[in-house]
Amino acid sequence: MTARLVALVLAGLVLALVWWGWHQGGLALMQLGMGVC
Repeated sequence: MTARLVALVLAGLVLALVWWGWHQGGLALMQLGMGVC
């Protein structure tokens, strides 16, 4: 595997993790806000 391909795969994994984590955190915050209100 070339270094460029490895970098692309790593970048894709990081982006997927950040996107998934952001959505999970956003849903948790919404549920928390609904519980408070």
